[in-house]
Amino acid sequence: MEIYEQETKLYKALMHPVRLAILDLLREGEECVCHMEAAFGYRQAYISQQLMVLKEAGLVQMRREGLNIYYRVIRPEIFGVMDAMRAPVRCSSM
Repeated sequence: MEIYEQETKLYKALMHPVRLAILDLLREGEECVCHMEAAFGYRQAYISQQLMVLKEAGLVQMRREGLNIYYRVIRPEIFGVMDAMRAPVRCSSM
């Protein structure tokens, strides 16, 4: 059952529009939280909460540079999962 619990944790991390948007932004590479704040129009605290969920799911990693905190995806295979999950949604909207 442990494998299913790990899977569920991953799926729960993907079940939020802001977390999906963050992952899409990180497809291009590492980004600063301040850039995410400007890109999405949400407060830093809210974005940090969403990033923590992604970090706890083992999808992103952070690094600090001075006052800035940068995040990057450490499990790039998640993009394949996201793309596969989007295929039925995009087909039905055509």
